[in-house]
Amino acid sequence: MKEGGTEADLIRRVQRTGATSLTVTLPRWWTESMGIHPGDALRIRDAGSGRLELAPEAIAAPSGSAAQRTLSVDARDAPPHLLPRLIIGAYITGHEQVVLMGHISPAQRTEVTSTVARLLGASIVEDTPERIEIQNFVDPTHYGLSRLVSRLVGLLRLQVEACAAALGDHGELEIERLKSMEDEVDKIYRLMVRQLLLASDNFQIAKEIGVPSHHFQMGSRVVAKALEEIGDLLFDIGQELGARAVDGWEVPTETSAELARWLSRFAALLEGTTTAFSRASHTEANAALNEILGELPALAEVEKTLPRRVKDKPGALVAQRMLSGLHQAMRMLIVINEITINRAVEPEALPRLKDRVLHFPGKQGGRLTDGNPGTPSVPSQGRSGPLSPSAPVSPAAPASPVPRAPPPDP
Repeated sequence: MKEGGTEADLIRRVQRTGATSLTVTLPRWWTESMGIHPGDALRIRDAGSGRLELAPEAIAAPSGSAAQRTLSVDARDAPPHLLPRLIIGAYITGHEQVVLMGHISPAQRTEVTSTVARLLGASIVEDTPERIEIQNFVDPTHYGLSRLVSRLVGLLRLQVEACAAALGDHGELEIERLKSMEDEVDKIYRLMVRQLLLASDNFQIAKEIGVPSHHFQMGSRVVAKALEEIGDLLFDIGQELGARAVDGWEVPTETSAELARWLSRFAALLEGTTTAFSRASHTEANAALNEILGELPALAEVEKTLPRRVKDKPGALVAQRMLSGLHQAMRMLIVINEITINRAVEPEALPRLKDRVLHFPGKQGGRLTDGNPGTPSVPSQGRSGPLSPSAPVSPAAPASPVPRAPPPDP
């Protein structure tokens, strides 16, 4: 008998059976629809956030090849560039195998081969005139999210350094390095999104990679996209610098020094932002956010006045575009800091706080619930350790309000 709720939302009382066992009865409409009989085996899975998932064993644990996600595609008459995009989509959404069937043109074959080479853990295992089979060999439990974030941030640091070095005499060499870094950023980003989507379907994977909360999974996907966008923007800045030899312009000394200062400033803000995220520190994220909002008006002013102050107009316009790229990259950092702050008040985080009260470090001697790697206020970002810590970011002086950056499309 239903004690409350609809047929799909029941309330059942827990009963004691024997000395220590607790039981809950199953609704008859469900057991009949699923063909459940006394003695049948049910699989119970911890779905996180205090929820249990119950399913007949045959449904919960499919055997053999049925457990493998396979995407089969009839490649005949496929529109231009669609096959590589489908391969990337299948990889990200958790497919282990992609099979392309039918006649595949030489141009399509080249695209497919190039695409698979840009996916970590994916390989072509069969290649015939009428069939290409792609297999993914990545074990999702081997790549904690914090490890991937750390690698991605490390690549962004290298990109900033390469852009700064490209302002000097070794520009062409640094631009070549930037291209390989950009490819690696894309590989790590795609693997991060794959991990997060698999985690959303499998709580065991979610626990293994360090994001058991659905809220954290959604936020982490936005953070991954923001970091990938920053990598694209830094690569574009490098491309602008690489065009000097072809277009015959030079960065004026004054402009070069200004660009170098802003690149250095962005590197510091990137470090403060990502360190706050790795520590789940809302106070450090708030300090980094204050600094960014304090810098944006000054950067916007430089963008606006640069063409008037520099005589070499082609060089000034290119420098202006590069500063605009840094401006957009800083706005991506705003999104990451907002997510870090939001995590401090997620429903999953509050029960872990002392007396369910969010404290701040201060002179009153209150318990430090934030910014301390030993007693984080929210769960860590994976099994591997946090990103390399840096000195805490100091809050900037109050600045004029700057419009919030809209979150990127996850």
